[in-house]
Amino acid sequence: MNRIFLLNFLLLAGIATQAQQKMEPGGMHYFFNPKPNTIIYHDTIFTGKKQFEQLFYRTGDINLIRLVEKHQSNKIAGQAIGFIGAVAIFAGIRKLSSSDNNKSNGWAMIGGGFAASLASGYLILMGQKNLEMAVILFNRQSHKAALGLGVADKQAGLVFKF
Repeated sequence: MNRIFLLNFLLLAGIATQAQQKMEPGGMHYFFNPKPNTIIYHDTIFTGKKQFEQLFYRTGDINLIRLVEKHQSNKIAGQAIGFIGAVAIFAGIRKLSSSDNNKSNGWAMIGGGFAASLASGYLILMGQKNLEMAVILFNRQSHKAALGLGVADKQAGLVFKF
């Protein structure tokens, strides 16, 4: 009975999952990677702060720039707090392992380190959310249909961009 249930569960889980992320042609795509964050735009891979600035700052849109800067600040703060949390956990474990009879400081350091690690994960996820929102906003702004009229020396033309 348990084997049948497990088999059915695995089949249902396999049907609901997707192995690849769908990419619409012509748009910008953000991939959730722990490190580095990756954006694909016009068959070019952009990773890192300098390349993101190159991609988003040239638009001149203050909302896009603000989202990219929030992403960067959340990522840096999350990494710093995560490092402090890891140091606090190791120091707490060392305090617990010592011959000192007062173990409450060690437990407090472990608890504080764990809380800092949770805060770090939250900040990094919010940074990824901000970058994803920037990509969505960029795609919405760059995929608007436009109608233009071009005039040359002895001819005129109508251009529809979609």
